[in-house]
Amino acid sequence: MQNFWHQLIQQSLSDIPSLTKIAIALIKIIILFFLSRIAIAVLEHISHRFFKSKAVRSDERRKTTLQSLVDNVIHYTVYFLYFLMVLQSFGFHIETLLAGAGIAGLAIGLGAQSLIKDVLTGFFILFEDQYGVGDTVQINQFTGTVVSIGLRLTRVRAWTGEVEIIPNGQITTVTNYSRTNSIAVVDVGIAYEADIEEAKKIILEEMNKICEENQEIVVGPVKMLGVQSLGASSVNLRITVECKPTQQYAIQRLAQQRIKEALTDANIDIPYNQLAVRLIQ
Repeated sequence: MQNFWHQLIQQSLSDIPSLTKIAIALIKIIILFFLSRIAIAVLEHISHRFFKSKAVRSDERRKTTLQSLVDNVIHYTVYFLYFLMVLQSFGFHIETLLAGAGIAGLAIGLGAQSLIKDVLTGFFILFEDQYGVGDTVQINQFTGTVVSIGLRLTRVRAWTGEVEIIPNGQITTVTNYSRTNSIAVVDVGIAYEADIEEAKKIILEEMNKICEENQEIVVGPVKMLGVQSLGASSVNLRITVECKPTQQYAIQRLAQQRIKEALTDANIDIPYNQLAVRLIQ
């Protein structure tokens, strides 16, 4: 029995150096983690200053997009190096691991085809400049503003606040609303008994006033297209104006309010659905 306890104590004492090594390795890992965070912050600061400098001749949208990509690459690179140093701290031979990366890469590649597809698609999106940070887009069936573009993911925020995270490899269709001017389309219904020419004149005058008041977002002439359709209870008139990208909705809302008020002042009726109830006694 005494021999058993003696052997147990000796075994415990012999394990002390290994425990010390583990403690030192953990301290190294913690220090390396903080150094990695500092390295990321310094590299991001340098990249941000570079893109803000006059040496980069490009529009702000393009600069912001490239800056987002560079930040993404910095994170992946620094954390990959951190992972290798952690393995080295635990006694793994990095050279042996890297030498076997060719064989392991083939096996991993077969199971990571979607990841490779995401990265390649991300490069093509940036190379072809399909969209950039700040653009209003519809990707597949989701519409919003591009928040960031990474090597693997694109983040789009809807106007209601939610953020859609889309793997680049799953992007099949892209509609970019920020590249060209938009058209504000305003349809106004008037009664069949109303004077169409008088209504067109009032609508055109009011729309011209709106354009004069909003010259910073209205870039094209007003076009009175006339009668668009004959509804069940109204003659529908259409008027359009060219606006800066994604600004058409603000003009449409303002125009609908102002035109309604102008037509009311001119005693031109705007039809609306009515329900007649007959009581039978």
